[in-house]
Amino acid sequence: MRFISCASYYGSGSSAITDFVSEFDSVYSFTDEEFRFVQDPDGISDLEYNLVENFNRHNSGHSLKRYKKLVNFYCGNIFGSKYEKFFHGNWKKYSEEYINALTDFTYHGWWQYDLLDKGDFFYFRNRILNKILKMTIWRTQPERTLNIMKNEITYCAHPSEEKFLNCTKKYIENLFGSVCQGANTVMVDQIVPPTNLKRYLRYFNDIKVFIVDRDPRDIFVLEKYVWRDGVIPLNVEEFCKWFKYTREHRLTEQVNTDQVRFIQFEDMIYRYEETAQKISDWLGLDLNEQNKKKQCFNPERSRENTHTWKKIKCDMKEIEYIEHELKEYLYTFPEEC
Repeated sequence: MRFISCASYYGSGSSAITDFVSEFDSVYSFTDEEFRFVQDPDGISDLEYNLVENFNRHNSGHSLKRYKKLVNFYCGNIFGSKYEKFFHGNWKKYSEEYINALTDFTYHGWWQYDLLDKGDFFYFRNRILNKILKMTIWRTQPERTLNIMKNEITYCAHPSEEKFLNCTKKYIENLFGSVCQGANTVMVDQIVPPTNLKRYLRYFNDIKVFIVDRDPRDIFVLEKYVWRDGVIPLNVEEFCKWFKYTREHRLTEQVNTDQVRFIQFEDMIYRYEETAQKISDWLGLDLNEQNKKKQCFNPERSRENTHTWKKIKCDMKEIEYIEHELKEYLYTFPEEC
């Protein structure tokens, strides 16, 4: 199975690639839903660190519990459906198989973070009970501890790097293979981040990733006046610091160009035909099979979300500040714009 994915920085327009690739009959697309379980905190990358790279009798077992918790979160519930609807009930099934494959053995036992995971009140109530017992009934047994988690399970896992990667590849392919209707190419959004890709590409047998970026002036204006999500800074000085901070990896990271390509969002609009040809050639897709051309990604419609500082009443001093601080990230628009 071959994966295609987009990695972005928030608001940088990665859905343009997701939608464009979805127009090909040979690609099974999971739409613009973000499948972040590989890169999220407590996700697969964190599992590898705790199980393989930094094995510890407490941290390693606990990381599997943390992953189980993430799995349960991504199952969704009556208030909001998540991964289970996409995997037709297989998300938890294959995730539990993955956890079992990585686990060497289990036993009834606990440690302090099992207490802490149940909340501060539970943790400190247990500490207080222990202090009272040691001052009274257990005065002659100072090392004794109250066992109030007799049913808690401790996981023991220390796979080799080879085993971890093999289990992970099988897990990911089983998940997406269970619903892709026999397609060999799958489009999955945000399954890897734009940073440290050398690490994340190892979790797939075959994957190609687009890193998508966008003119910072549009990101700032859209967030401040349209999206208003509160995810990124609205103070222009802080915004510029944040923008550099999230892109600084590109100054030092070396990526495999056979697997990773950089795309500017605006090129999908103002240089559509040229960019579409480059993307399809790199992915080995036939433009003659793009039977839904411009139905998912319409460059004319997306054009409305460019040059926004000329369309929305905003503080031009802030735009000038961005142009000065982030000049190397500005997009050179065609003259007719």
